[in-house]
Amino acid sequence: MRIEEDFIGKVSVPDSAYYGSFTSRAALNFRLSGTKVHIELIRSVALIKKCAAQANAELGMLDPKTAGAIVKAADEVIAGKLDSEFILDAFQAGAGTPLHMNVNEVIANRAEELLGGKKGQYKFVHPNNHVNMSQSSNNVVPSAIKIAAMRLCVKTMAEAKRLQEAFGKKATRYRGVMKIGRTHLQDAVPMTYGQVFAAYSRAIEKDIEEIGRAAAGMKEIGVGGTAIGSGILAHPKFRQTVTERIRKEGKVDVVAAKDGIEITQDMNDFLPVSGALRRYAITLGRISNDLRLLASGPKAGIAEIILPEVEPGSSIMPGKINPSIPEAVNMVCFQAMANDQALMLAVHSGQLELNFATPLIANSLFQSAEMLGQASLMLREHCIDGLAVDETRTKENFERSFGYATALNPYLGYKEVSLLVKEAYKKGISLKELILQEGIMGKEDLELVISSATGPAETDKGILKRVRMRG
Repeated sequence: MRIEEDFIGKVSVPDSAYYGSFTSRAALNFRLSGTKVHIELIRSVALIKKCAAQANAELGMLDPKTAGAIVKAADEVIAGKLDSEFILDAFQAGAGTPLHMNVNEVIANRAEELLGGKKGQYKFVHPNNHVNMSQSSNNVVPSAIKIAAMRLCVKTMAEAKRLQEAFGKKATRYRGVMKIGRTHLQDAVPMTYGQVFAAYSRAIEKDIEEIGRAAAGMKEIGVGGTAIGSGILAHPKFRQTVTERIRKEGKVDVVAAKDGIEITQDMNDFLPVSGALRRYAITLGRISNDLRLLASGPKAGIAEIILPEVEPGSSIMPGKINPSIPEAVNMVCFQAMANDQALMLAVHSGQLELNFATPLIANSLFQSAEMLGQASLMLREHCIDGLAVDETRTKENFERSFGYATALNPYLGYKEVSLLVKEAYKKGISLKELILQEGIMGKEDLELVISSATGPAETDKGILKRVRMRG
């Protein structure tokens, strides 16, 4: 162990650790969730540290040699070489000061080594004086959350896009398979499985667009605002200089905040992206519910689709198979919806010149983005790609239903069709059988009307004339 000292007193730190006294204290204080700070957030903070050192050197605030060592150390963090040094719980002190200081200390000690010093001495590079120059947790952490969230959303959207395309392929494959549409869980009107899967594909496409728009709304960052956004202790040109470097180095579309104080107080920029992720969770959850219903049975349910078998379904019932993948997706969606609520409360908790709840904002946002991306991948690979429509069962259900009765209204009239449905139900036969038995319509005309009932269609005057002649 080595001994470091801060204004509170002496602290024992593992001799091999690149983190220092602040991190050691925080690790002892905050043992809450067992979940560590997301590594993407750590790397985003390191990006800011790198660009801040470069900007401070450019503006004559920081010695170029010191800045160079900080840049090299930050690059190692960004490359993942020091991941094990970031030990703190995601739930921690307000404003994310511990996670911020964890990065400051790791970079400072590694830079110290690069300049010939020893960890914990801070002879050449100090975590506060040099690594944190012109910065504060109050602007670094929210800015890093935005950068990390934009990157994670790109991954989420990529997986969602692949899932959307998988549904598109199913739409093409089953575009000619007629089924009964259902409203209120009751038989409604005819449609095709192509239409079902195309609708799922379009819903996901809209969600992807919404996530993209919301993520773009986070591009205004407050780096350089220091304690409350006023920029105290920073060079007048630092804010613009560091932001430009972040944009180029990180290849991320960010701009300097128009009002540093507002951006430090107000976390509302996170609401739209969390809401967009919640929207996608709602879509995935709804689709998963449909898949479970349509696969229900397989002998005493709807059983029109067959989901891939991924695991045994029961510890007691032999041969039982459950819709395990859609069920897991449902649970991820519930968590994402809960995260949105937690994030909303965190955003609402800002007081005066600061919002202390940025660690909760980060954890909620990152977990939703990451889990929804993984859920999209899992649903695609282990369910949708191998999904099949049981065309025989689908046809049986369609034939037994009275849903296509609506298509007969223009030819027979609503009241008359209603009476035929009631009679067919009473006799225990299909509506088609009854119509053909009664000679109300010819078989070819009846099939033509039913087959055209999956979308807009003009009333066939020839069929209407023949029906009236039969009447």
